[in-house]
Amino acid sequence: MDIEQPMIRTCLTALSLAFGLGLPTALLAQEYNIQGVARLDILPGYETSAGHMIAARIQLAPGWKTYWRAPGTNGIPPAFDWGGSQNLKGVAFHWPEPYVFMKDGERTIGYENELVLPISITPQKSGAPVSLKGEVLFGVCEDVCIPVKARFAMDVAGSDAGSTKVIKAALRKKPASGASRGISPVSCDITPIKGGFRISTTLRSVKPLPAGSLPVIEFPGNDVWIEQKDNRIDGKSLTASANLFAYGSTPLMVQRSGVTVTLLGGPRAVELRGCP
Repeated sequence: MDIEQPMIRTCLTALSLAFGLGLPTALLAQEYNIQGVARLDILPGYETSAGHMIAARIQLAPGWKTYWRAPGTNGIPPAFDWGGSQNLKGVAFHWPEPYVFMKDGERTIGYENELVLPISITPQKSGAPVSLKGEVLFGVCEDVCIPVKARFAMDVAGSDAGSTKVIKAALRKKPASGASRGISPVSCDITPIKGGFRISTTLRSVKPLPAGSLPVIEFPGNDVWIEQKDNRIDGKSLTASANLFAYGSTPLMVQRSGVTVTLLGGPRAVELRGCP
């Protein structure tokens, strides 16, 4: 999965939760309590034209939060390893709009109370059952952060009315497209720096942008660290930059089509894909 793995500054010993020892009935959610701090459900969802839609739901105790795909200063967003699955061709995540948190001068991006993360499942062979088996790693934080690793197993088939309603509600919370909000990228520069690249982009809106708009620049890759840099709003124009660093053994290759800019902090989050 192309999900950032940022550093955690303060954390407890990782929990390793073994569950899903046998494959459950296809239409039953998997439910797990994590030390009274969080509850993880795997929702069975419903059939789609391309395969199936399931979801991971994390419910949190008061004062705790979990993370978006780009968590900010620190945090562990949900990352899935699907090894052991059968008849699985691919997955796609549909992230609902996150919140921005400030604490002790540090900014993180994520969710409080609950995260429902819809996941599209595409089978290798259409019409044949899909057996999901693997691991998920995610972080839950209050004053300290607990990284949680858990195993899961589930047969995917049919539809479940209860979880379908929950998943479709989460899908309606996805960020809007830039085109639908009259926001478009007008320039994007990618320049080499020591150890990586800097991406600088300018966006333009048909309406004045909210003063609190926060641009988040992303690029997919398990071995990519992204450092958000300066941003400036001038009426209907916004400029933003970020540094990309590779910390793995594979050289960093930046493709413009892989760049995503998400604007947070307005009435609704806006997502723009591609770097013109």
